[in-house]
Amino acid sequence: MNVESIDYKPKYPVQALSNAIEIIEYLKKNNSYEGVSISELSKHLALPKSNIHRLLDTLLAYDYVEKTNNGFSYRLGWGLYDAGNIVPEQHTLNSANYIPALEKLCKKFDETVNLGILSRTEVIIICKIEPNVRIRANVQIGEREPLYATSLGKIFMSEYTNDKVINYFSKNKVVKFTDNTIGTAEDMLNELSQVRKQGYAVDNEEFSFGLVCVAMPIRDYSGKIVSAVSLSGPATRMTEEKRRQILLDLNKSCAELSSFMGYKA
Repeated sequence: MNVESIDYKPKYPVQALSNAIEIIEYLKKNNSYEGVSISELSKHLALPKSNIHRLLDTLLAYDYVEKTNNGFSYRLGWGLYDAGNIVPEQHTLNSANYIPALEKLCKKFDETVNLGILSRTEVIIICKIEPNVRIRANVQIGEREPLYATSLGKIFMSEYTNDKVINYFSKNKVVKFTDNTIGTAEDMLNELSQVRKQGYAVDNEEFSFGLVCVAMPIRDYSGKIVSAVSLSGPATRMTEEKRRQILLDLNKSCAELSSFMGYKA
């Protein structure tokens, strides 16, 4: 996975290309049916109208811009839309993308790292990286876990509306795995409010006694949560200080994977 910084500056800039991209960016930000005139673009880019006209003529040939009905203004064209639609197809999560990130987290903290996806009312673990320690989280690939009792599940539930959370608790069997398991919709609504506010979820011995997990989301270009990553370990090892450090690195890893999926915070 190669995620470049949005602040990247070209080492070998091509001025004409940069100007053409500036035109596209301006048309994107000043979106209207009437389009933008050459005079306005000339003023914005501080370039002669003749230069703007030649750049637009080239973009017009590729259907990246189009003339409006008045014949004097321009807006973005369907060619740009067609090109952009290919991007999501080239940015899907697969083992080559996420395994290095999960391995790095596991190696640094010596705790089990899981990646899960949503499947109706459950989380499915699709990847697990285990540390070389005697005591570790006993989670298997393909295992299904309830949303309400796990940090991964809470991440997915954080996108639920209040009505959907209430409906979930009314239609699904809620098992009290431990004394800490959240068993009511009201308590879960309070929990999810905190998850949304802080950007991560915690399973504080709610699914398995003695096991603590923290999780964060991976989002795609639309902002939708497509998967989530968790680190889990015995409560005796998952101290407050260690959890703070985990959250810093977990946030960085999830942000990089989300950026690869097109998400912009």
